[in-house]
Formats: sequence, C-alpha cells, structure tokens
Amino acid sequence: MEDWKNIKIDGVNKIEKVVAEFNIHAMEKLPFFKFKIKIRESSTGGYFGSPNVAVRSQIDHEPDWISGFGHSIDKALEDTIIYFFKTLEDMDTKNLTEEDFVWSDVHDF
Repeated sequence: MEDWKNIKIDGVNKIEKVVAEFNIHAMEKLPFFKFKIKIRESSTGGYFGSPNVAVRSQIDHEPDWISGFGHSIDKALEDTIIYFFKTLEDMDTKNLTEEDFVWSDVHDF
C-alpha cells in the first residue's frame, strides 16, 4: 500500500494519508469530555498530528492551532498532546470554559 507515495501529478506538491484518529480524555485539564487528534502520514516522509480543538490565545483571543510531528504514529500523537497542553501552561485550567476554545469544522476533521 506504499504506491500512493509514488503518485506524481503536475500541480500536486504533497499527498497526505490519514492513518489514525484518537480520542483524548483529559477532564482534569479541560472543560469538555474529550477531543480528537488525527494523525496523517506525508508522502514526503514522517507523521503529523492535529487536534480538532484549539486554545484561544490570552493575547489576541485568536485560536492557537498546533501540530505535532514524529517518525511514527505514536511519536506524532505524543508530540501533538504535549504541544496542545503547552498552549494551556499560563492559563488557570480550573476556570477554563468552552469560550476559551475553538473547534475545527466537523467537515475538516
């Protein structure tokens, strides 16, 4: 099933394959039950993860969308979770509300 990595079409820079999706339960840190992380494999090598939710910046109130990277699905998942929680570091997690987050469009995830 590696043939997809060799597809070359004029105008296509890179192809990504969704290889995993995880439900992350972190009720001690977040005001909602769970969020998801999708892991993609790049045709150019490596894996990257993206959550379906972003923390709003305390500076400009815009969402801080993050990604994690790794040479395996597990490493990309771990990196994504770590970077997601880093966006919460300077916040009072006990007083977070849904308004402190932005969810991705359900069609994008």
